Amino acid sequence: MNGLPIGWGRSLVVLGVVLSLAACSTKGTSTTTTEDKIAKPEPVQPVPLQRFSRAPAEEVVKAPAPPLMAKADPSEFQARRAREAAQRGLGDVYFEYDRWGLSPEGKKNLDQNAEILKQNPGARVLIEGHCDERGSLEYNLVLGEKRAQETRRHLLTLGITNPVGVTSYGKERPVCTDPDESCYWKNRRAHLVLEDGR
Repeated sequence: MNGLPIGWGRSLVVLGVVLSLAACSTKGTSTTTTEDKIAKPEPVQPVPLQRFSRAPAEEVVKAPAPPLMAKADPSEFQARRAREAAQRGLGDVYFEYDRWGLSPEGKKNLDQNAEILKQNPGARVLIEGHCDERGSLEYNLVLGEKRAQETRRHLLTLGITNPVGVTSYGKERPVCTDPDESCYWKNRRAHLVLEDGR
């Protein structure tokens, strides 16, 4: 190497490497990345709570006021019990398949129901007409209406004075869902419901 002994050349290279490393260690490792160039947000300092005391006064809890209860009128209570007992005594009227005419058994049931209604003249009566699952929804609504109307007509001939309304549920509210005749028979009915007379 231009007149320097061979040992000197190596010594210079080693010295250069050592100086480079020493220079890096004194400057620190300052490798900058794109993350370092993005401004970092300042840490959020907790804000003390406003209008709160660290030692609040003990809160006095008052007992809740008793609920307002209406006093039951004894006559109203007795009337309700009589109506519930009468409802239990009312029997359903059953119909033949695809018919709305009353059978002798149906008329007998209505005779008994009329006696109960006469004992509760202030109660309104709602007659619900029902059908079995066979037939269309529309057809069964009409058939249920005819059954309820026929039941109402017969009760009026027996002399009841209760206000009577009718409605039809068709096949929408079955009491039995088995696909056999005994179940269908239970669903072909007129059902009497006593309502409050007020």
